Amino acid sequence: MRQILVALCLAITGITALNAQKLSIENVYKMTLRNSDAIREGSEVKGYYFFYVSDKIDRKTNEYTLQITDNNLKKLKDIKFQDSKDVTILESSFNGTDLIFLFYNSDARTFEYQVYGADGKRKFTYNRELSKKERRYLETTYLAMDDDDRTMKGLYPINGAGFISNMPSREEKDYTFQLDYFGTDKRKQWTYIPTVGAKKFIGDYLGTFNDVVYMEVLKFGSMMDSKPNSFLVGLDLKTGKQLFEVSTEEKEYKFYPASMSVMNDGKAYIYGEYFSPDGNIVKDKSLGFAFWGVDEKGKVLSEKYCGWGQSFGKYLSVSSKGKIEDFGFMYVHNMFQTADGSIFAIGEGYQKTASALGIISQVATAGRAGISTVKVKVTDMILIKFDKDFNVKDAKIYEKKPNKVELASGMEFVSTPLIGKLLKYTFGDFDYAYSQLSADAESFTVCYSDYVKGKDYKGGTFNSISYHNGKITTDKINTKSDASQTSVLPGKQGQVLVLDYYKKAKKMDAHFEKMN
Repeated sequence: MRQILVALCLAITGITALNAQKLSIENVYKMTLRNSDAIREGSEVKGYYFFYVSDKIDRKTNEYTLQITDNNLKKLKDIKFQDSKDVTILESSFNGTDLIFLFYNSDARTFEYQVYGADGKRKFTYNRELSKKERRYLETTYLAMDDDDRTMKGLYPINGAGFISNMPSREEKDYTFQLDYFGTDKRKQWTYIPTVGAKKFIGDYLGTFNDVVYMEVLKFGSMMDSKPNSFLVGLDLKTGKQLFEVSTEEKEYKFYPASMSVMNDGKAYIYGEYFSPDGNIVKDKSLGFAFWGVDEKGKVLSEKYCGWGQSFGKYLSVSSKGKIEDFGFMYVHNMFQTADGSIFAIGEGYQKTASALGIISQVATAGRAGISTVKVKVTDMILIKFDKDFNVKDAKIYEKKPNKVELASGMEFVSTPLIGKLLKYTFGDFDYAYSQLSADAESFTVCYSDYVKGKDYKGGTFNSISYHNGKITTDKINTKSDASQTSVLPGKQGQVLVLDYYKKAKKMDAHFEKMN
């Protein structure tokens, strides 16, 4: 990794762009479609990048290519370099001005974060060497999945400034997490590792607002502790210094934040599920969804609690424990506000069911199997409308084919909110893809994957739920092909980019499709 050779190639090598709306890339020896994405500024697509193994130099060395195009697939840059075959890309992200890639060298036990400008020129490299203990821990958490199936989520963009990296870590005898900041306007790095007052920490990045990094942190008093304490933690974006630590359990209810959004009033709101005062996030069911307005000092400016039965029951058949009939429990992927002040939340359903495979395995191995006796079924999409004060005004479910996810042994004792986070950030088994809000906030589109079995077509589909002029419309395209892998990326408003990777032919094709 330390001897990466970078050459900016100005000539098109093995690449043909047709009518600036299609792209075909040859000599793609290995490609994971999660390493290709749209370059976005807010919701607007500015271009695309594609990363892949472009040649096998020798037994130990690969040639890698990073290609950058504009939003019409016209090639802007090729970046080629040679590195060890033990190198893989775990994640990538774009912050409106710069790209970052997380490289992992399994032989050298190193993480390397490479930062590129949108022009394709490499700006900075940040390194992190793992101890043997840390690597073993990461192999059971962050690095637990095979490369082709890995769905990492630990790199977050800070618009025009840098990136936040969040992943599990080991510090002496404590199980904790490590938060890193990598600057892009200038070389700058800081690290935050909590290790005081608990044996285990789980840190969930919520968002950044007014140069403050917001996190929810769960503190476990011991490895066997089944009732962690929840805190809202704020860090100074420029220095990494802790600014505040506020308990989220000392109000009327116990609140467990899941994400954060900035609304039209210029204020930041964190949202997630809430529990009774003596509730337990690990074991109990939540009472509903809560919204807290917070400032840069961690002060709670406003609180709104929407109970499952009282608020959502007007529009959905829902129990007091948050389970919607035939839908299950709800995980909220995104939330934004339109120009008229309405707030929309995009969610997806999931529910625990018995796992025949897990039960048989437990019996056959006398309880030592690595498979849980329960599994998760991912169900339908849901769109919820709130007014500007977070009062529920409407909710509609959009049916899709369920996915079934087998879980590791012991997950039968984990609460539904934590299961939702695992499905989102570790397993990657939700069907939600992305959402786009227009620049004037007058319209938006929510996209997700599905699978249909009909008389005329059997295969994958890519679906959209669109809002325009106060009306909701839906659309879908068929994605079945003879490709080894297919992925769909956002395009300009009203279109998507379909990527097809043909492993045997060592080729990737990209083309646009229109959607309402």
